[in-house]
Amino acid sequence: MTWLTSLRANIATTLTVLLTVACLGLGGWAWWLKGRNDDLRAAVSGYEEAVRIRRKSDEEQARLKIEAAEIDIYLDTQEGGDAPLSDYLSDAAGKLWP
Repeated sequence: MTWLTSLRANIATTLTVLLTVACLGLGGWAWWLKGRNDDLRAAVSGYEEAVRIRRKSDEEQARLKIEAAEIDIYLDTQEGGDAPLSDYLSDAAGKLWP
């Protein structure tokens, strides 16, 4: 009868140790997953901010493009808009746009 009691005690001890190791392993894994989740949330937040900034920049570029086109149309339709440049302006334009 004593060997049976001893066997039960050994099994109970072994199961307790295995259960403790399993719980510690699961706890460590959960801790690692939480850290990874926090890192991913930070990355997503950064990407969202980058998208917001890019959208704002794209809107500003579109607005500037429309304004530049309006200025071009205005200058093209004004009286003398197709007249040749003066020598001074022609030299300056040649230096800016070779």
